[in-house]
Amino acid sequence: MEVNKKDDIPDSVVKDDQHTMSYYQALPYAKLLDGEAETWLNEICTNLAMCVQARDFGPGAASWVKRLNSYINMKHSIPRETRAKLAELLFQMTFMPGLDTALMDAWASTCVRLIRKSKYLGPEDLVLPWKPLYDAIDWYLFPNTRQKSLLADSKHLGSLIRLLEHAQRFFPASATQEILDELLPQFSTSEIRDALRVIGYLVLLLPVSIPRNSQTHAILNKDNDGIHPKEFLPTLFSLWSMITNSPTCDAQFVELLSRMAEQNISDEYTAEIGLFNHQQVKYIFTVGMRMMNLPVGSQENGGSRPGGTTGFGSNGQRTDLKAGNALALRHKPERFRSLARFIVYTIIPEGPKGESYVMKLLTEMIQATELYYHPSNHGTWTYSLTTFIQHLSVEFLKRWRSEEEEDCPTPQERRLTLELRKQFVLTLRPLTYLSMFGKDHFVIGATEATMKSLAWLEPGLIFPGLLERIYPSLETLTETHRTTSALGILADVALPLFSRDHYPAGGKHLMPLLHLATPGVDMNDPLKAITSLLFITSALSTVPIRDLTTNVGGGHSFSAGGGYSNNYTSDLRYDGMDMDSVNEENELPREEEDNLCKATTGEMEEWVAKFLRRVFTVFENLPQIHNQKKQNGSTETGLTSMLEYACDTVFGQLSDDLYDMALRMVIDFISEQVLPNAIHAAGLLCNSIASANPAKAAKRLIPLCINNISIELENGAGSTMTNSETSTPIQSDSTLHWYQCILYYVVNKLGPDLLNYKKDIVNILHEMVTKCKSRRGFVWSAELLKNCLGSLLRIYPKERRSLDPEHWNDEDFMNNSHMIWGKTGDPKNVNVDWHIPSQKEKEFAIELLETFLVPSMDHVRQKIETGEKGQPANAYEETNDFCRHLAVIYRGLRGCTSMCLDENTEKDAVVECADDEGSEAVQEPRRLVAGYAFTDSSDPLYIKAQKIRKNIGELIHDALEFFLVKREDDLESLKLVINMARTYMDDAGTAKQHVNATKGQYLYAKAVVKVPKAAKQYPRGLLVRRAEIHHLQRLRYNSHFRTRDSVHDAILNNLLGLSLSSYAEIRKLSQHTLSAVAKNFIGSKTLILPPILDVLKSKLGNGDDKEQHANRIKGSLYLLRHRSILMPCLRDWRYVPNFVLSLCGAQHEDKPSIQELIRKVFVDYVTQFNTGSFGVIVPEDVDINAQAIYSKTTTSGGNTPGTIRIDLLKEKTQTRESKNLEAYQQLVQSLLEFVNDPKVHWRYCSMAANLLELFIRPDMQQNAGVASFASECINSELPPMRRIGVGITTNMLYYIEQRTFAKGNRDTILSHQVKHPLEREFNVADKNPKYSEEEYLRIYDEPLTDENVQQWPLIDSERAGWYVWPEVYKGYLLPSSSDTLPEIDQGSLDAYQVFHKNFTSKEYWEKLLKYMSQEVSRAQEDMFNHANVCLYLSIFQMYQDEPVEAMKDNFVSLCQSTDQKAHQRAAAELAAGMVNATSHWSKEKADKLWGWLIPLIETTFSNITPDTLIYWESFVRVCSHRRDPRRVRPLINLILKAKVDPTSDAAFAEARKLILAHILINSLGWRANPLVDPLLGEYMEHIDHPYKQVREVLGDNISSILQRQWTPSYPDIKTLLRINSESERGGVGNIPTQMDDRVAPHVEKLLVKLDKWQAEAKIATEVEDTKTYTNASKTTLCWLRQSLGRYRVVGTLPYIIPLWSRLFAMQEFHDDQDLQHMATHVLHMVAQYSYPPSVVTKMVNEFVDILAHSESWRIRTRALPLLQIFFFKYLFSMESNHVLQVMNSVSSMLLDTQIEVRQMAAVTLGGLVRCSQREAITTVQTQYSELLEIKLPKRRRDRETGKIIEVPGFADKLLKKHAGVLGLSCLVNAFPYEVPKWMPNVLCQLANCMSDPAEIQSTIRKTFSDFRRTHSDTWHEDMSKFTEDQLSILSDMLISPSYYA
Repeated sequence: MEVNKKDDIPDSVVKDDQHTMSYYQALPYAKLLDGEAETWLNEICTNLAMCVQARDFGPGAASWVKRLNSYINMKHSIPRETRAKLAELLFQMTFMPGLDTALMDAWASTCVRLIRKSKYLGPEDLVLPWKPLYDAIDWYLFPNTRQKSLLADSKHLGSLIRLLEHAQRFFPASATQEILDELLPQFSTSEIRDALRVIGYLVLLLPVSIPRNSQTHAILNKDNDGIHPKEFLPTLFSLWSMITNSPTCDAQFVELLSRMAEQNISDEYTAEIGLFNHQQVKYIFTVGMRMMNLPVGSQENGGSRPGGTTGFGSNGQRTDLKAGNALALRHKPERFRSLARFIVYTIIPEGPKGESYVMKLLTEMIQATELYYHPSNHGTWTYSLTTFIQHLSVEFLKRWRSEEEEDCPTPQERRLTLELRKQFVLTLRPLTYLSMFGKDHFVIGATEATMKSLAWLEPGLIFPGLLERIYPSLETLTETHRTTSALGILADVALPLFSRDHYPAGGKHLMPLLHLATPGVDMNDPLKAITSLLFITSALSTVPIRDLTTNVGGGHSFSAGGGYSNNYTSDLRYDGMDMDSVNEENELPREEEDNLCKATTGEMEEWVAKFLRRVFTVFENLPQIHNQKKQNGSTETGLTSMLEYACDTVFGQLSDDLYDMALRMVIDFISEQVLPNAIHAAGLLCNSIASANPAKAAKRLIPLCINNISIELENGAGSTMTNSETSTPIQSDSTLHWYQCILYYVVNKLGPDLLNYKKDIVNILHEMVTKCKSRRGFVWSAELLKNCLGSLLRIYPKERRSLDPEHWNDEDFMNNSHMIWGKTGDPKNVNVDWHIPSQKEKEFAIELLETFLVPSMDHVRQKIETGEKGQPANAYEETNDFCRHLAVIYRGLRGCTSMCLDENTEKDAVVECADDEGSEAVQEPRRLVAGYAFTDSSDPLYIKAQKIRKNIGELIHDALEFFLVKREDDLESLKLVINMARTYMDDAGTAKQHVNATKGQYLYAKAVVKVPKAAKQYPRGLLVRRAEIHHLQRLRYNSHFRTRDSVHDAILNNLLGLSLSSYAEIRKLSQHTLSAVAKNFIGSKTLILPPILDVLKSKLGNGDDKEQHANRIKGSLYLLRHRSILMPCLRDWRYVPNFVLSLCGAQHEDKPSIQELIRKVFVDYVTQFNTGSFGVIVPEDVDINAQAIYSKTTTSGGNTPGTIRIDLLKEKTQTRESKNLEAYQQLVQSLLEFVNDPKVHWRYCSMAANLLELFIRPDMQQNAGVASFASECINSELPPMRRIGVGITTNMLYYIEQRTFAKGNRDTILSHQVKHPLEREFNVADKNPKYSEEEYLRIYDEPLTDENVQQWPLIDSERAGWYVWPEVYKGYLLPSSSDTLPEIDQGSLDAYQVFHKNFTSKEYWEKLLKYMSQEVSRAQEDMFNHANVCLYLSIFQMYQDEPVEAMKDNFVSLCQSTDQKAHQRAAAELAAGMVNATSHWSKEKADKLWGWLIPLIETTFSNITPDTLIYWESFVRVCSHRRDPRRVRPLINLILKAKVDPTSDAAFAEARKLILAHILINSLGWRANPLVDPLLGEYMEHIDHPYKQVREVLGDNISSILQRQWTPSYPDIKTLLRINSESERGGVGNIPTQMDDRVAPHVEKLLVKLDKWQAEAKIATEVEDTKTYTNASKTTLCWLRQSLGRYRVVGTLPYIIPLWSRLFAMQEFHDDQDLQHMATHVLHMVAQYSYPPSVVTKMVNEFVDILAHSESWRIRTRALPLLQIFFFKYLFSMESNHVLQVMNSVSSMLLDTQIEVRQMAAVTLGGLVRCSQREAITTVQTQYSELLEIKLPKRRRDRETGKIIEVPGFADKLLKKHAGVLGLSCLVNAFPYEVPKWMPNVLCQLANCMSDPAEIQSTIRKTFSDFRRTHSDTWHEDMSKFTEDQLSILSDMLISPSYYA
């Protein structure tokens, strides 16, 4: 094969290379690929279309979709039109009713691959409907109560959700309105599940921009009926504002809004900031602070722990957990990425100066949170914060680069400017400098990524300060974590740092940094060593290592230590975290930088030598490897791999003279010593150096190795026999192994240079193969053969340098190579220098095979033939002989896998395989051209190669057969043969492990250099590696989809036999091999599955070995645990029955290990079992699309071969489906017989029953036998069987009902279109044109009548109409007594009658309820069981009131057993199921039931105990949840008629009434308002109840009623959108914050009472007299605590302000500590609550009012920490006048007469200044410096008494001066980790006051103590900020006091 020339590459290949990198043009055989892509794609499209039209989805279409994935994996392009057609077809196929969910998963995943990239497909090419996706996800995610949901089905949801995320941009313009119409009416805050469900769907479904052409960016269909995002944006904020305490809700909305910001940056519409206004942006910044969950606020008692948090704390987690499956709709990306994206895409230049409002807010946010980034403040928040700045920097870089592209649609005036870029980098820079030495590697990793992005943006602002910190960190000997962090950062920023075009000043730092990093390569600290090597690799991957100083004069000298003799960095000072400090390097002219850079290269020789010496030192200190397998994951192995990678890079980049020096050093090292622990490492080192220059290295190394090996062999090395893989090598053989290892590594990539040593290699190979008898000796001899063959026959890159050979060999160019440091490779023109086997190399390879492989094969074959005649004399020698020759064959086989592809000589193989797979459509796939050495079938060498391959295959089969029968105990030989089998069957040019390892190295290296919007901008070496991976993947593809011949079949059978071996080691290896190779062959499962299942069924015969039989059973079970072997047993009905019956029939095996294995296989099967298919409903559109794809590849019509083939396929598919159906029915019957067999063990019976439950399907007629079995199961003595019986019965009754309603129509059932006969759709406008909320709710205040239902049908969903009414809603009519049920489905009638007979029998019910009322177990809590409720619901829904008489007496008996917990549980479950079933009974029947049930329930309620209360709570919840209140009106009346009795002493009885009412209120929701409104007045009247238990429930009930008062209930979507957009709340929520008219009188009355009771309590002398006030207050606090801890906002906000001051009064009430604690807790909750901007203003006023007017100093002290929390949390929601108001208020507190208030005010003021008021520092400093100047009058003592005489005015002046000290101290404390310019002067001012009175002294001492503590680590740097005079003043204050002083 010749190397490509550019002109030789066919046009079709160039056209096919549509990716960023030209994958195919980089391959050496590109000219042979003409037409490959087009032919392959046509074949896929044609066959896929045929399969669809023939309805062959199972094996047929699935196989072609798999090949489409392979086509995409091979980086072939798909024409835009074809891609669109394929995507549309797969999308439609995904939602075909009746489809196997596994296929749904496959179609969806492939569809995602086709549509995910916008450059290949846009909305102009493809339109996809949203409704099928929504319906499918909703059906799986939110199933009906009785709908059976399988675990495996739910696993496939991920694919559907991914498809939804990517399909969103293809929705039509009208979809937005349709989605809003569908989802907004379903929104409700009654349950967080409902709210998060709608929010989740909105985030996934809602198009965030109007559809645009993906190429021209023009709006598609300007006259369309779509709506602009600006129209629904206020509504999104409105939904958001209704919910709090939910981190998921915040994350979801931020994700949606961030995408809106990104997608609409180029939109013409502008509000204030793109789509958004200022208020909305500020709200999102407030949410950002909330997401960070930062600790904030002081504790009142002065404790160090913060008093609050900006987040939701544990409340948030509790709320989200209640959302259930709605959480599955969460958008997966990191929440801080969404926040960062929103911020970056709303940074828009404004005004004449181009400033940005969002940039200003971001600066404020960074200022406010800066302290949390410091390593000293490490906590749970640290990673979140560093992740946030990482995403900020990445998103900014992404946007910056996209706006630099030519086709960027963003208008010029909205693009980022250089000034904004500079401001952004300066804002984030201090934080990255702070966190770069963080305390855990996650934080450091995020900081490294941030630094890399910032370095690409503004290198001049980042690198000077970074290097100033890095140099000392690399030089330090004490803080190794700083060294490791510094090296990690350097590795990440190496590319931008040393890129001469990007940062010209960086080049001169290369050598100093390399010198400093090299000592880090140290065996004692592997992590640091790996990081050092990573930096060296990153730095040198784009830097040719050559000395360029030969023509350079003097000028600068460099010190080897890494610094410069002219102290380059000494003038660089880090000016703290002051935001105004730019800290730019004084730039030198480019020419001078170039000279400096060039001058540094003079040290490269010294550095290379230094580096190699470190490598040798590591080798000398490597630990002893005892077990290679255990060693694989160790740190030392990681270090060795990293060393190899670094050496590859370094040696590859060396100039010729430096290479010669390095080679000399390596040869000296290996020839002077032998290191047994470093044999592999030395081999890898020689491999690296030989790969860089094969000719030079071979010339020196091969003779050296051969000579030493010969000497060693002559002296008897390797002659001691060892066979075991794990045997320890003999010490005396170390030298032999040392040179063997080096030799086989050196020849690895020699290629043509190996021919020069042909004779020597053959001789030494012959000598080693003959003489080496030790395991390592003969294996490594064979390894040499393998590597020689690989070197000769494989295609591989000869080099991976940073420049292509043309430039690298250009001397003039390379003399100026310092100018192109950091230059990345060109992905379109990688120009790889490939090794391609020459004719001579091929001949030598065949010669090697004939010299070594063939004789060994003959020898083994001869031994097999002689071995069959009898046992050898010496088994150990025999094994050694086998192992030696098998090792040669195995390694020789591995070396020649790229020689040629196997020919398929058996003509029938393809047809056989197709039949085996079960589909005619599964054809033999194409084999890809992949550069095999022999391809010409007429070439004699090709014929020889094929013969060798064929002989090897036959030998493997014979050897496996021989060892299995004759020498099964020869484990070592057998393992080699099994490995040979794997290579022969699985390796078509390269092994899977090799591909994965190469990929892993590539991905690891890519992660370091990858940056956004710079596709494939990697060092050239990485691109070469990527091209190599592409070649390897093509080789690997040829391993798959292969057809079998007789040899393959024989080997598969042999492996199967060995998988059932008596030796565990052999079993395990064979099983893994069989599992791996069986995947490669079409139809292989048909060969291996029947024998596996036969073994499982087999029973121990009379003459059988019991242990051997057990091992065979074990082997078969372990095989079935392999997913690839179990899959056909799940999906292919040729095997399903056999597998199921074999597994159930394995009960005869009594070994515990086998029983456990059976259990595991059963669990695997059940968890992976998915809804199979017995026929698919194919919509017409699918056929039309299939025809469109098909017609692209065929032009002729009529009775074409294609049409005939489709007909043939269709016929076969129909036959297969009918066989499947038959197999299914037979299996159900067989399982029935099995479970009814009395001899079957109960465990296996329950297993079979479980499987039977899985196989029951709604689209099949229900079996009477199964019904009979299920009925018996329910009354089984065994709890597991009862549980299964309940499940089967419930499912069957539900399916009978479904089939009855569908009239047996299978299509209706499969497409989920079954409707209840009483269900109707009503148009809101038609039904009630004079609609009003009051009118609607009034209906619920009336009992159920026919007239009532005619006016408003029964609506069970509480969501309907709460937020907005849909155009059409679903409701139910009431059946009349004359209505008859539809006729039962005829096919299921027998099953119906079996159940009917049982459920109308008294004896049956008696037995059933006896078991149902048993305790579950002592260990387990007896919980209310919803499965039982579903059973009763199914019974009474199907048979209505018929079973009532039969079970009535037993039910009454259960109800009356009030002291029996289990009886009460059973009664509650039965009652709940029965009441729920009455939904569709006629009114007469329902009334009759209620007639006898209500008195019984009333009696039962009155006898409830604390133990049984939970069951009856569940009963009420189940009966009233999602039920029209009219349906359960008798129950509602019963519960609500129970009034609170304040005189009762029975606390529990009173609490019980309230608890049941609470459950009812919560379950019924807003529609119960007319019923429960009167309760509010009653509860308020008894708010001072004497019992705690009652008060807590009372508070809870008040909270529940108030939460449900607000019902927006908009008439339609249009009105809703209009009202929300017109809202005067700044577009951030349209919710009420004032009390409702219905509630206000009650609350106002309560407030009056509280004030009155408080006044009375103040003057009361007895504790009893205060009880009314304290009890009422506690109830109020319970109410508030409940409200504040919930997720609804509306029922909480209106009551906070009125109760605010009263809460402080409660906190001040000292006579009741319990009340104080409760009030404190509630006040903290209030401070941390989520408020809309309108309420924030009121809260600020309330805080200021409390501080200004409160008479109690304690209240002022307690209010200040709450203000700290509130201020920090709502930093962005407050206007500047509010901030000033707070500042003034807190400042005035410094003059408070109470010292505690002053101290707390000082802390608060410092926080305010730190967070937001940096500009106020000067004002504050001046203000308090003036107070410091106050001279205190001298006081004197009374001579007689000795007391100090107070001077008039002293106290006032002292107060003011202390205020001044506190004010300045708070400034110092506000900046604990830095020294701003103003601080030294302030510290000196404070030091001068040390002689003042005690309180001043105390404050100053504490300030200096804190300063000393926080600055001790950086004092050596901070000292430079002070003058000598200042330091002398502060010296006493800043030196730690000594114990001995």
